[in-house]
Amino acid sequence: MKKILLFTLSFTLIACSNSHLGGQSRVAILDDSSRAHLQAELTMADYTAFAEKVTNKMLRSRLVQSWGKKRPRLIVGRLVNNTDNESIRMQDIYDRITETILSSGLVRLMDPSATSFDYVVKTELSSTRQYGNNGEELAYYKLEFKLFKIDGEMVGQWSDVLPLGKASRRFL
Repeated sequence: MKKILLFTLSFTLIACSNSHLGGQSRVAILDDSSRAHLQAELTMADYTAFAEKVTNKMLRSRLVQSWGKKRPRLIVGRLVNNTDNESIRMQDIYDRITETILSSGLVRLMDPSATSFDYVVKTELSSTRQYGNNGEELAYYKLEFKLFKIDGEMVGQWSDVLPLGKASRRFL
């Protein structure tokens, strides 16, 4: 009898807790690494991860690795926002780039106003969009780094593309 009563009580508690959760079926906790989107726009998590990815691509390159323990002086120039979204916080991208470079220990990071340096990294964020007949939208964001010597010679280029899509909305 105790087993039946215990089973019934357990079943009732589980059923009640499940029905309570059922009312919130449209709410979910997202995995922060998934960077889910409701629109084809960059989020802060996107552009900081994007900046880190391209910066690491540059730092792992043969050119930068060939510097060894020399640690040349490097300036990260002003970032250019060539997207159709003026609200992108370019300072956040700049901060992630400089933080990643500084943490690598491969260069001496100089202030942009410095007059003595070995290399300059110029960066640009650009975007293009495509639209479908049913309200679909596809946006491509490209982050590009170009590395120049002090005499103006371009010695390296790294980039990556981040595609974001938005499906059409269906109305009843």
